[in-house]
Amino acid sequence: MLPPLSTLVCFNTVDTIVPITAGLSSQCYQVFADKKCFFAKQVTTTDEPIVSIYAASNNISPSVIYHDEHWLITEFITGDNLSLEQQSIDEKIRLAIKLMVQCHQFKVEINKLVPENVVNYLLGKQVFAPQRLSTQQKKDLQHYSESVITSLNVTKNTVNSTSSNLVCCHGDINFSNIVMSLENKAYLVDYECVCLAPAEYDLAMLVAVNNINEDKLPLLIELYQKHTEYEINQTLLKNYLQFCYFINGLWYARAYDNSDLVQFAHLAKQQWQHLPLQQNLLFNI
Repeated sequence: MLPPLSTLVCFNTVDTIVPITAGLSSQCYQVFADKKCFFAKQVTTTDEPIVSIYAASNNISPSVIYHDEHWLITEFITGDNLSLEQQSIDEKIRLAIKLMVQCHQFKVEINKLVPENVVNYLLGKQVFAPQRLSTQQKKDLQHYSESVITSLNVTKNTVNSTSSNLVCCHGDINFSNIVMSLENKAYLVDYECVCLAPAEYDLAMLVAVNNINEDKLPLLIELYQKHTEYEINQTLLKNYLQFCYFINGLWYARAYDNSDLVQFAHLAKQQWQHLPLQQNLLFNI
């Protein structure tokens, strides 16, 4: 059973707990306790607290106050997230890449990304309600997922993607996961999707989840390689980009089925418009 926030040992006297509804997935709260303000999040993996602590020690994430198997409590950063900032897309990309490179340098023991497992998990969660998808469309979805995974595996084998090429990927550098403090310091938050994977995966997810135009890929590669000796493989990057569009669409479609919120249907279509699935599946959601 999930212990109430107010009973956690890190707090003496809790005054107010306010739900944060801006995110799309995890349960998060603003906690006013002991004359301070804290950020509280329900955790779903053991890797998230590990990397959050490491990131805080490297001064790119808020300080971790407390964590257990259910909760992660950090200092609360007052400010807007990067998606709300009045900066150009190039400036936002520059800041995101800088934080990404720092994250990739973390030496932590966390789970590796296994694309097959991610896809199978999402497909196994009954992504669509029966009335939204025909039997043939379900078969097409499964066939496409196999094609995406095969392309990834072939490319990874070609470029010899061994363990030495794996880095600590944030896995969801959405601009909304970069918080700008009142002092204009950038904090990278929400390590729920963290994993060991090639850098190309994190770059691809950055593009996909922020709906960045693919003509910005040369800029992303240039900025990334300014900070590291790692040479980005463009074929692998593009294959991971297709994978990211696909799994993001699956996640949003599943969220739409669970909530019927049109926002999620729109986001799924936004991701899948980049894939051959567009005409065959999207008109149902």
